[in-house]
Amino acid sequence: YTQEHSCPEWHNGILAADGSAFCLHAKPTLHDETFFDCKSNYSLNCQMVILPHNLLIADCGIGFPRTVHDAYAFEYTRTSREHVGLLGDWHWIWADSAYPSEPWCVVPFKKPEVGAG
Repeated sequence: YTQEHSCPEWHNGILAADGSAFCLHAKPTLHDETFFDCKSNYSLNCQMVILPHNLLIADCGIGFPRTVHDAYAFEYTRTSREHVGLLGDWHWIWADSAYPSEPWCVVPFKKPEVGAG
């Protein structure tokens, strides 16, 4: 799919990751402030890893409060923990700038560090 519809060099990027909020029906009774997000909702952080060509879900992690950063929540997904066995040496995940830039996790528009390069 990637070779036919975009840049052939990107064909090994077989997965895409992103975080989203799952709003809770009611305010939690314990530690409610940790679930209160920047959009004034009580919510959970959900990390989804999908196959971009057909949008099938390959991995999902849910349970952290939405106040937890996407990069931290992503560390607890199977994809992040077992990336060597799941992706091998030739494949990688596409992710946005909230995620760590790793050889197996490509962040196309990450700002360079101050003084780098």
